Amino acid sequence: MKSLKSRFISVFASLFLLSQAYVAYGESGSGESAWWREGLRSDGRAHPVRRSPADDRAYRYLTLDNGLAVLLISDPDTDKAAASMNVQVGSFDNPPEREGLAHFLEHMLFLGTDKYPEAGAYQKFIIEHGGQHNAYTSMENTNYFFDIEAGHLLAALNRFSRFFIAPRFDAQYVDRERNAVESEFRLKVKDDSRREWEIFSEQVDPSHPLSRFSVGNLETLADRKGRPVRTELIRFYEQYYSADRMSLVVLGAQTLRQLEVVVRGLFADIPAANGKGDASGRVAPAGLSAPTFKHPLPFQLKVKPVKDMRSLSIVFPMPSFKEQWRTRPDHFWGHLIGDETGGSLIARLKEAGLANGLSAGQGFDTDRGAAFIVQIELTPEGVERSDQVLRKFFAWLNLARRQGIQNWRFEELAELLQTRFRFQEKAPPASYVQFLSAKLRDYPPEEVVRGPYLLDQFDEDVLGRFADYLTPDNAFVSLMAPEVGATDRVSKRYQAPYRLEAFSSATVTGLKQAKAADLALAPANNFLAGAYPLSGKGGESSQPLKLDNNQGLTIWHYQDQIFGSPKGVFDTRVTTPVMETCEGVARSELYLALVRDSLGETTYQASLAGLGYSLYRWHGGIGLSIDGYTDRQGVLLEQVLEAVITPQWLENDFQRLRSTLVRDFRNVRKQWPVRQLFQQMDPLLRGTCDKPTLANALEEMDFADMREFPASLFSTAHVRFYGGGALTEQQVLEMAELTQAHLQVGRVGDAVSREEILALPRKTSFQHSIDVEHTDSGVLLYVQGHEDSLEERALVATINGVLEAPFYTTMRTEKQFGYVVGTNIRHMNRVPGLTFYIQSPVAKEARLQGEINGFIASYESVLGDMSKAELARIKAALLANIKERPRNINEQVGRHQESLSLGYEDFDFREKLAEQVKRIGRDDLLSAYRRLLRKDSRRLWITTGRVMNPEAVLSHGQLRESAEKVYAYPQ
Repeated sequence: MKSLKSRFISVFASLFLLSQAYVAYGESGSGESAWWREGLRSDGRAHPVRRSPADDRAYRYLTLDNGLAVLLISDPDTDKAAASMNVQVGSFDNPPEREGLAHFLEHMLFLGTDKYPEAGAYQKFIIEHGGQHNAYTSMENTNYFFDIEAGHLLAALNRFSRFFIAPRFDAQYVDRERNAVESEFRLKVKDDSRREWEIFSEQVDPSHPLSRFSVGNLETLADRKGRPVRTELIRFYEQYYSADRMSLVVLGAQTLRQLEVVVRGLFADIPAANGKGDASGRVAPAGLSAPTFKHPLPFQLKVKPVKDMRSLSIVFPMPSFKEQWRTRPDHFWGHLIGDETGGSLIARLKEAGLANGLSAGQGFDTDRGAAFIVQIELTPEGVERSDQVLRKFFAWLNLARRQGIQNWRFEELAELLQTRFRFQEKAPPASYVQFLSAKLRDYPPEEVVRGPYLLDQFDEDVLGRFADYLTPDNAFVSLMAPEVGATDRVSKRYQAPYRLEAFSSATVTGLKQAKAADLALAPANNFLAGAYPLSGKGGESSQPLKLDNNQGLTIWHYQDQIFGSPKGVFDTRVTTPVMETCEGVARSELYLALVRDSLGETTYQASLAGLGYSLYRWHGGIGLSIDGYTDRQGVLLEQVLEAVITPQWLENDFQRLRSTLVRDFRNVRKQWPVRQLFQQMDPLLRGTCDKPTLANALEEMDFADMREFPASLFSTAHVRFYGGGALTEQQVLEMAELTQAHLQVGRVGDAVSREEILALPRKTSFQHSIDVEHTDSGVLLYVQGHEDSLEERALVATINGVLEAPFYTTMRTEKQFGYVVGTNIRHMNRVPGLTFYIQSPVAKEARLQGEINGFIASYESVLGDMSKAELARIKAALLANIKERPRNINEQVGRHQESLSLGYEDFDFREKLAEQVKRIGRDDLLSAYRRLLRKDSRRLWITTGRVMNPEAVLSHGQLRESAEKVYAYPQ
């Protein structure tokens, strides 16, 4: 579990993220406890596994003779199967002179094995059968995972298992893949999280692996005299990739017995512990100590960021508390610190105009030390008064030490987790197996599923010992802001400027004695004492119905009969002409931010108890969604509506949040080049407002105008309601009428704003270039469909299915242009489209454009030679994704909202799209390829490098003059 919406999140995943080779997601992982290792190796019998009452899947935990820990999950109803292998080795295990080796090894396992030697063959197989694959490397773990159509699990496992038995480490790909690691490193050279992490690691004692560079680059992975990196890569693999370090989770439609037979047959050949680097060497007395630093704590870093951002991070190093998993002191203290109710730390900091947000939690937790991290998002005034913010924080901690360690607070947190587990919903299989495999050796066999939710041993001593590390004497503080002043140091690889300051003894004494009379701990959570009426389960799928009502409102209702869940969603979508101008859009963004901020104290405890809300902007207006347990949704809805129509913010709030939004909108110029290229598409083709324009509009607004804005927002608006899940028809009607009474919006619910999308002229290629503050080049090619029909949508999707894997393999693996490479579908409302993109540290824009054009031209002949069987496989994968059944009520609601937004009020959008895919033959596909990508192509290039081509700057108006026509929705 990463969070309880109290924001006691893993700050490590956002602030101190280590090298993630393929995904921006990290778990610090965990090693085996001594008592648990004995149990694992004692026999090969299966163990029972405790599961949620809402979970109808079957589980089996077993240990193979070679020491491999395995969790099998049988789900006969699943459309997707999945597997994940966690290996207890990570960047902490890199040889000191080979930084990044574990990460590099992770890359190499995808590039061929003994039975499947072709680089890219694994990826191609997964993609062609409706799946996805990924991996990450963290401090002590490397995790590999995939999902796939359920019927192809066994073939995928056959390929996957060879990663851990006989990878090839082909010499030519060792040379090439080093460039991919270098590209990944350079991709994030301007990433402030990476830069702050490097500065942090440079302060750690060099004897601790935390001090080392984790990603790797061409320098650290270079061949050296008598020491080629391939030789060291193989040695590292042989030393650490043994079954006793591995945890495998497999989810499939087969029975447990069938899954067990397959797993034993495929994974039994993974080598057992070889005595050189077995997992028992991970847990040693020295390994349980906290990380130490070059300079005695406490001290403070002052860091200049690339983006316009301001944060105060307080890091408390400590030993691991993983063995206290039934008490979870990190969760308990994160829960206390993350409180947002009146009187909380963040509430008081907001009132003073010093901060916008706070997160707290275990940053990392390893066998070689851990750290608890608190991060406070500061305002400019908060930076100026950061010493006061720090003092306020320690005043709160002093209060919590005296009054916070109470059994009722522990029991309340336990109930939150128990309720979440009791009504646990199915997650995407790939996410689920990845989560379980990373934690499989953290818990006894029977608790591997329930363990992350279990909190049943209140131990005042453990909670107090944990708090003993949360002191000024043990604080590593990092202030990141543009206003930090002069710097005198630069980090080694990311070249991040900073300075280091010691705290005076008087300052430390003041922090220890800090008090604040206006602070208070959270009261009891009244939202916990609720009923949980369940929807039906196991019934036939039905469609939403439009409800009759005497007020002329458009109200859709879906009564769930499938999931048996106590949850539901009530969504209000307001359409307003205010959104037709950039000023109106900017006002709406600020207005929603102010409302959310004003609701923080009111709705926080509801969010903890599984009842939440969302205020959002869409192209035609704003939306309000209430989701979670249905018994108290009406209460929360009324609270939110009161805040929506009655301004509850002060001028201080206005100034604070306007400044934050302006900063966020301008920070888009600091993002990766390819991300910036994609953000140009909507302004060019839809005529929407780009973020810098919104920032300029915000700066022109004053407080008085915003106080009057709600009236203008709703005076000419119209509304559509949707309620689904366990909500009854009567509940939905009452909530719709309550909303209508508050907002007083128009009663003609079908009146909607028109969304316009330009149809580019055929046989024409436009180019738009932008400047980016990054050394990489980037190109994006958007190819627009010729019709806004389902047939065209199906053809574009099938073409993407054909090109996705070979384009990636060609541009990334073979030609080594960069780390960010791909194709994807880019539909705009009903207008289908396809994109090709590359971000490269080694090639300029013109070269990349030529390579994309060459690939498109050469692949026409490949399509001409494609067999019927190969096309059938690609179509089957696409159909599997289109027809994949929703796993929970939120996914079901998302399908309904998708249909409504596209104008399919029969809710048969996916069924109709699937029928079009089925009809596609090879000649149809080849004809569409030639029409869309070759002779009649509608193309828009968006590239970096405006400086090199100042004429290549387009506007929506220019494109509109050249447009073949303008699509308008609804039609």
